Amino acid sequence: MCRSASKPVVLMIDEVDSAANNQVFLDFLALLRGYYLERRARPTFHSVILAGVYDIKNLKLKIRKEEEHQYNSPWNIAADFNIDMNFSENQIQGMLLEYEADNHTGMDAEAISNCIYEYTSGYPYLVSAICKLIDERIYGTEEFQCLADAWTEKGIRLAVRNILDEQIPLFGSMMRQLSQYPELKQMLNALLFQGKRVTFNPDSQVISLASMFGYIVNHESSVQVANRIFEMRLYNFFLSEEELKNAIYDEAQGSRNQFISEGRLDMRREAAVRTS
Repeated sequence: MCRSASKPVVLMIDEVDSAANNQVFLDFLALLRGYYLERRARPTFHSVILAGVYDIKNLKLKIRKEEEHQYNSPWNIAADFNIDMNFSENQIQGMLLEYEADNHTGMDAEAISNCIYEYTSGYPYLVSAICKLIDERIYGTEEFQCLADAWTEKGIRLAVRNILDEQIPLFGSMMRQLSQYPELKQMLNALLFQGKRVTFNPDSQVISLASMFGYIVNHESSVQVANRIFEMRLYNFFLSEEELKNAIYDEAQGSRNQFISEGRLDMRREAAVRTS
């Protein structure tokens, strides 16, 4: 196909992250790399695009042993992708103006775009989610009978509250990453729940991962959570964990006291409770 095609052929592979711990897929990448190195002798793909979150050098991260070198990927040929995918305040305002031209809400597009940016820092999914909620779920409710009422800071705050209260795929993925990488969870906990300052060091594996996932940014050489919605969702998560941990501890202590008499385990009482 590559030999007979009239134009260069580009291979695009989506959902790479889901196959990153699959040895067959890694062997396939090694095969493609071999073809690329022999491209002068044998026609092959002009370029290969791997669509996903992971940096190609981290594809073996999840399947290699901890003590092994973790950055020996099937490919060492890659082009940097330095485009900022977040929306700027002006870009958000431009989209709102297009919406305004169709719906004539009378909103202050500049003020609304600034407010949305304050919560999202331009994170595309969150920007779209806020706008979608305002248009489809908040508008028309008893409190927001008309579009002019919905497209206000109050409407945005309600949309943000809905996002924080719902189990959406973005946060589901975030929780899986925290479970899979305990060091990542520990760093974010220290940053948000304990208020510690963490120096941004791109050579740190956990900081590199968090940056790659889009959870943090470099703010004046310090690690900062990427946006306010992430901050609130993560803080609520750590707070709930702490509350649950304390509740379980209190319950365990209360149960323990039932079976302790004069500093010793009351075997008769414990046996009676078990049989009842």
